Amino acid sequence: MSNVDFLGKAIEIVKQATEKDNNKEYEAAYKLYSNALEYFLTAMKYEKNERLKEPIRRKFTEYLERAEQLKEYLQKQNKKKAVPVGGGGNKKGNKDDDNDDDDKDDSEKKKLRAGLEGAILTEKPNVRWDDIAGLDGAKESLKEAVILPIKFPSLFTGKRTPWKGILLYGVSITIISI
Repeated sequence: MSNVDFLGKAIEIVKQATEKDNNKEYEAAYKLYSNALEYFLTAMKYEKNERLKEPIRRKFTEYLERAEQLKEYLQKQNKKKAVPVGGGGNKKGNKDDDNDDDDKDDSEKKKLRAGLEGAILTEKPNVRWDDIAGLDGAKESLKEAVILPIKFPSLFTGKRTPWKGILLYGVSITIISI
């Protein structure tokens, strides 16, 4: 199955979720949002292009926030329903039911967050230019393409512009000017 299939399925489910959300069917919308978030995570996992991953990440966080809002709303609604009117109900039983739901929702939330954290690089690797043996031409090309435009933007004004891309293949580098 390709990434397009996962992303397409996620978008299809999100459309259904927003439709349910607009119709005030919040419980069904929450379930659909949760299902769509899993598809978004899978799409991010298999997407190789970082430029394409970024909009998927943005949509994922947007729908995750909405799902969390719906979850909080549904929990408040369940607590209101759980309060007995006559005071003769089993309060302890209701608390246990709420805790089971909270544990289940918290585990789902943790699962989604763990998946998202796995897709994002949070640590800066401790690799220096000297750690890379040989390939002096390749290292210089990378420095010129990436580091110099950031450190010295005044050098790249007018007709002299920084490189648009570098193709890394095997042990050689091919410079692509787009």
